[in-house]
Amino acid sequence: VLLHEKAAVIAEWVREGRINPIDPHHLIIAIWATTQHYADFDVQVRAVLGEGHDPFPEAEAFLTGLYTRLLTPPAR
Repeated sequence: VLLHEKAAVIAEWVREGRINPIDPHHLIIAIWATTQHYADFDVQVRAVLGEGHDPFPEAEAFLTGLYTRLLTPPAR
């Protein structure tokens, strides 16, 4: 199953110290959930953000920063 293959890659990154320790399956679910929310609830997201906001580029920047900070191990 593709999910388990990707989780194995993430687990290897954890073992190698390339990313912070994290459960690979929950990470994949979290990424799916946060990104899918913008698509499934587009009307509500736009209402919350208000006029003048394009939620997709803003979401990309926010989620990239969020997951980067979460996964980046401290400098050695």
